[in-house]
Amino acid sequence: MSVPIIYIHAFFALTAVPLGLYIFFKKKGTNQHRFVGRVWVSFLLIVSVTALFITSPMTDTAFNPKLYSWIHLLIPFTIGNLIYSIYSIRLFKKTRLKKHKYAHMGSMIGVYFGALIVAGAFTLTPGRIFHEIIFL
Repeated sequence: MSVPIIYIHAFFALTAVPLGLYIFFKKKGTNQHRFVGRVWVSFLLIVSVTALFITSPMTDTAFNPKLYSWIHLLIPFTIGNLIYSIYSIRLFKKTRLKKHKYAHMGSMIGVYFGALIVAGAFTLTPGRIFHEIIFL
């Protein structure tokens, strides 16, 4: 495990939280929404890729000791939902069917809460690096 990777991962994850909130509360479909949304998706892709390189040899809750913990299962969830969301909004632009727009919105909200809020909360559990940084 490399400490700079953890800092890069944490920086982009912590930056994506308020950026995602900003997107949720601003008008949808504008050029600004698209630009900030692309930045947000890029941040989440960086968070997902850097998470692949964060392992812990001391993780007690690991499903594969000395490698990945169960929280790494959120990586394919995040990447898959980002791809699905982009696909959905592109379909909406072509067809103007509201189901594609709602699929985009639902998957983006799911990624926000699943990949940022839930995963972020789990990083504060005892034995995780962030728990040690914040509480010890």
